[in-house]
Amino acid sequence: MEHHNKKSKTLEYIPYILLALTTILVLFNQFQILSLSGNKFSFGSSSTSIKLSSNADVNEVINKLIPKGDPEVYGSELGVSYDDPVKSLSKLAALDTKIPTKSLTQEQKQRYIEIGTKISCEFCCSAPSVIDSQGRDLCGCSHALSFRGLAKYIIQNYPEMSNDQILLELTKWKSIYYPRNMVEKALLANQNGLELSPSVLNDRALMQKLKSGQKGSVGQLEDIPEMVGGC
Repeated sequence: MEHHNKKSKTLEYIPYILLALTTILVLFNQFQILSLSGNKFSFGSSSTSIKLSSNADVNEVINKLIPKGDPEVYGSELGVSYDDPVKSLSKLAALDTKIPTKSLTQEQKQRYIEIGTKISCEFCCSAPSVIDSQGRDLCGCSHALSFRGLAKYIIQNYPEMSNDQILLELTKWKSIYYPRNMVEKALLANQNGLELSPSVLNDRALMQKLKSGQKGSVGQLEDIPEMVGGC
């Protein structure tokens, strides 16, 4: 009889035990979600092109091409802001030394090469890209260092970002470093019906090709700085 009573009491506690376990599991899941949301960025649309109206003027291009505020992915952790390009340039350039190319895995290095060979400091340096097909540095200016450093940082810390997304992020900084040239390039590309993808915006010969058959005007650029930060 005593054994039966103990068994009955044990059965009475089972619902409470199950409830407690369920509560613990829910809380744990919530903690995991919060942890992830605090360290990862939801990249949303896979599109990496900048959309402009067909008759976009200088102001629209500036608003769409040149970002404002802090980078959502890495801004706070690196202490950089689109609104403070000179200070941010120094911090991003320092990453190139802090993250040696030799520290990348083989897979990471291949991604680094695919990204780094598609962007250059074309408006102040003659190198065709910031690195060559082996991952070796081709340009020593601060802008190139920032492109290389940020590319390596994102590859290592945000592997879920695609190569095109990373190249777009570098292109945002390029638009900040060379605002007049990049706005002019975007205007010409848009007037000629080209999609403003990172590959188009980083085509070194694009302006020369388009100016020969230019469809529209690219005036109103006089008040935009040519370059930000020392070369």
